Amino acid sequence: MQRSSDALIAELVGGLEPVKPLRFGEGLGLALAAAGLSAVAVITIFGLRPDWLAGSVNPMHLVATGLYFGLALAATVTVVVMGRPQIGSDHSGWRWAALMAALLPLAGLIVGLSGGEDMLSAENIRHGAECFMVGGTASLLVFAMLTLWLRRGAPTDPDRAGLVAGVAAGAFGIFAFSLHCPDNDIVHIGIWHSAVVLAMAGLGRTILPRLIRW
Repeated sequence: MQRSSDALIAELVGGLEPVKPLRFGEGLGLALAAAGLSAVAVITIFGLRPDWLAGSVNPMHLVATGLYFGLALAATVTVVVMGRPQIGSDHSGWRWAALMAALLPLAGLIVGLSGGEDMLSAENIRHGAECFMVGGTASLLVFAMLTLWLRRGAPTDPDRAGLVAGVAAGAFGIFAFSLHCPDNDIVHIGIWHSAVVLAMAGLGRTILPRLIRW
């Protein structure tokens, strides 16, 4: 019986090969590099905001861009950690950043519904759709990088990992496009910029679990 057990164990592990452990710094560095490339591509194609070129900063734009960047960074850290699970790991830290960023669409809806701006005007919809499309496109490189990272790792909750990866990618994507978008209106930022994060979160929750199951 002892020999049979030894033979069975040898058969089970016979085809295994050493795997290079995932390093936190590597995952975070790859995601930030992808985000940086996306930002550079947006600036190269569309140009930098005129006020930044003139050396001035709009407070509303600065706050909104900072919130999206903070959300992107917090969600990315969570995804990187989820790729290398450990006992006792807490994956809820990104939610605080998400709650802070959620003030933007809430404020946008309040101002818009109170008549502060015509949200359904043709010009607002056209400009908003442009931000949505370009911001979503700028999210794809980070989305792909985080997908590859999770496929290399072993996330224990693929559904949540996909959702958070989508949030990270969407937040980085709209952060990149915010470097160009000249609009400082809370209605535009809160609705259309936040829509990129929500759309990518839905995409990640729908697609990624099928790609990263192990």
